[in-house]
Amino acid sequence: MTLIFFVFSYNRGPHLKNCVESLENCAPDHQVIVYDDASNDPETQKILNEIEKCHEVRRRDDKESENQHGALYTNMQRALNSVDGDELICFLQDDTQLVRRIDAEDIRLMENYFEKFPTAGFLAPVFQKAITRQRTLERFVYYPERDVFVCEHRSRKQVAGVYYSDISITRSDRLRNANWQFISGEFENEQQAKTHFLEMGYLHAPFAMWLPNPPAYRNKKKSFTFQLAEIINKAGFYPFHIMDNETIRKLRQRPKSQVPIAEGYLIVADKTLKSPWIYDPLRRYRLLRKLDKIEALLRRYRR
Repeated sequence: MTLIFFVFSYNRGPHLKNCVESLENCAPDHQVIVYDDASNDPETQKILNEIEKCHEVRRRDDKESENQHGALYTNMQRALNSVDGDELICFLQDDTQLVRRIDAEDIRLMENYFEKFPTAGFLAPVFQKAITRQRTLERFVYYPERDVFVCEHRSRKQVAGVYYSDISITRSDRLRNANWQFISGEFENEQQAKTHFLEMGYLHAPFAMWLPNPPAYRNKKKSFTFQLAEIINKAGFYPFHIMDNETIRKLRQRPKSQVPIAEGYLIVADKTLKSPWIYDPLRRYRLLRKLDKIEALLRRYRR
């Protein structure tokens, strides 16, 4: 069986090009389809035209939503609806990439997982982040019977990532049989997945990751503090090197209970990037988070 990779894109041309190139290098025998959310950036449009020479690009030109995720979930539903049968599909976004080659062992593991567990809905193919709080990392527990990690969450606080993630692997018939309809919001989809499926499994040997410190293009109305944080943290384009065979061997042969942390296995092409890597420019500095909250309060007051 082959995977269908759906890549969702909006105005981040270099990131999209890197994502597609990583798929060409690491999953050359698998199908790639790009869904673009009406990008209007000339550089991105040029890159989409180049990608279209080798892969299918489906462009949305009726975008009206002001939601910070744009038409992401609309396009995810369109992607799901376009697949018949029981295909393995992987949802990626333009600020992610494959970091190692997908081989027969990976495909066999994914096939077996969905066959063995009829209520399994999603698998996460990503590493964990070193910046994550230790008490959160400790919630990731290896389940030998499933051969995956599960994020155990006992709090009543609403979170995503226990049952669902926007970056995930699923089987098309599994979602179709559950009458799945993507809702506009990762937390909302988390609650939907909780009613239908097992907790999401995290691969013991992940093969994809978000790029660190990307610029945020989806949310058009960036706060002043957010823009300042992107400048201070030098938000930009930081792709990963593809893992070599020795690193892949270490990843697969490490103790089963050891959570895979991105910084332990991946190398960013730009070695000047500060570690631990961040994925939200407000994450590193507490003062910026406080300023952002004050700015949000002022905006509410002015309304």
